[in-house]
Amino acid sequence: MKFLRRNLSLMLAVRYLNPLRTLFSIITLICLLGVALGVMVLIVVLGVMEGLQDEMESRSLAFTPHFVVSLSDGIQMVALTENDTHWPELQNKIAKIPGVVCVYPQVQAHVLAQSNTGRQTAAFTAIDPKNQSQIQPLAEMLRSGSFDFGEGLDQQCVISANLAGSLDLSVGKKLHVVPVGSLDKITPLLSMVLSPMQTRADESFITAARGVFDGAVTADGGVLPVAEKLEGVMERISQFDMAKLRPGENELLDVLYELGEAHRGGKIPFTPQEQKRWLDSVQRLVDLDQDKEDGRALKSMRDMVLPMDLEIIGIYQAPENMPGPDLYIPLPIAQEMVGYGTSGGNEVMALCVRVENERLHQLAPIEAQIRTLLPRMQGSGQAHPLGPQWEILPWSESFKQWHQMIAKERVMMSFVLSSISLIASFCIMAVMFTVSLQRRREIAVLQALGATPARIMAIFTWQGVIIGLIGALLGVALALLVLYYRLEIQAFLASMDMDPFPMQTHGIVLPAKYTPSTIIMQAIRAFIMVTLASAIPAFFISRQDPAKALRSN
Repeated sequence: MKFLRRNLSLMLAVRYLNPLRTLFSIITLICLLGVALGVMVLIVVLGVMEGLQDEMESRSLAFTPHFVVSLSDGIQMVALTENDTHWPELQNKIAKIPGVVCVYPQVQAHVLAQSNTGRQTAAFTAIDPKNQSQIQPLAEMLRSGSFDFGEGLDQQCVISANLAGSLDLSVGKKLHVVPVGSLDKITPLLSMVLSPMQTRADESFITAARGVFDGAVTADGGVLPVAEKLEGVMERISQFDMAKLRPGENELLDVLYELGEAHRGGKIPFTPQEQKRWLDSVQRLVDLDQDKEDGRALKSMRDMVLPMDLEIIGIYQAPENMPGPDLYIPLPIAQEMVGYGTSGGNEVMALCVRVENERLHQLAPIEAQIRTLLPRMQGSGQAHPLGPQWEILPWSESFKQWHQMIAKERVMMSFVLSSISLIASFCIMAVMFTVSLQRRREIAVLQALGATPARIMAIFTWQGVIIGLIGALLGVALALLVLYYRLEIQAFLASMDMDPFPMQTHGIVLPAKYTPSTIIMQAIRAFIMVTLASAIPAFFISRQDPAKALRSN
């Protein structure tokens, strides 16, 4: 009370906030609740959004590697072979880098999944059964069953809850899968068999190939064909659809192209042996038996991956907005599905690296160490004209668009919800205008007694400070209380069919994140807005003419 008596503006502000000397003035209570509810809604919604972002990120990173180390020829990924890249040795070296938790091979592709109720395409990813560091984060998302693949040699799988629901599957049932890669190979093969032999159908090509040496001149013990004729045959060879050529056609056209490429330009003559080889190849093209060639082509289907039945040993729940693979399959079975190892080699698509959680946002040092361990690859060749190059893709790049989307959503949500505090501020401004008009005569008396405009303005500004401070603190307390009992509140709303955050489909409970910086920032923002809302009417009332105010009714 002594402090209030020394500060006239503050004493009058407190008096105007509670004019009836009750516990709370109804107007003051409404203002306090408006500020408190605005702050509470902002903190609760932003806290839940931050919690959802962290929860989805952690769950997504359970099946997403933190680094993907792969080879690329500039167009597509190149398989890592044990002979060329020594990937098992590289895997062990990367695993020894400080901060790296585990390294495992990656094999992934698509299959056509089928059950008694339907079929759909599904993406699968390989699991290394011996690598518990890869399995542990995934095991936390299991709804039923397990990730125990044993030695990984049995045809087993763990499927997503979405796939299980779509195809009416459960643990213990069989899932019939057909590798999409096999379909990609079979389709052009059938198209080739159903079409006529290209070289035989194009009689003008055979005539041109036979007549390459017509008009040739003798030079250096050989023959030098007319450059235009040879060039024309080479162009015709390059125009054939390779996908529709029979095996024999491919082999003989390769011989012709190889010979023609060596003598292109008309400067290097064909030796007698090369001339004979050219003409023999053309004649063999004419003599090819289409039925035999079709048989040779169809025999190659034996090397394709056949459909298989996978036993379902587990069902896991992936985040709804960041779906993971539909299938997890043991590494040896996955390699068999994509056709790796058919030539006896140990092949994988890439190496996946997981790091400690503390280093998830500081990946540059680890990436630099990984690059120092990568072996140099040989230059370009026929299979990879641009030459294979190592690529390291961090998880932050994979989720870059997702992070940008979440950041924009949070900004927009904060902007929209801030309108609640802004509306509360306008309401407080209207209340202050009303209160100031009701106190015009009292203000005029104070002005007549010598109160300065700054002292008058301070009366109403103090009211805004008190309402803003208490309202912000009350809002923070209410927000923390709501976040603490959020599950109970959610259950109550769900019992009334009013659940605003249905989490059952996501397989998670409603998360929340208590960020002190967010809480303090929202409280300060509300306090400033309310103080400014009180200062504006205070400015106008402090400039009134006391004589006119005393004469007015």
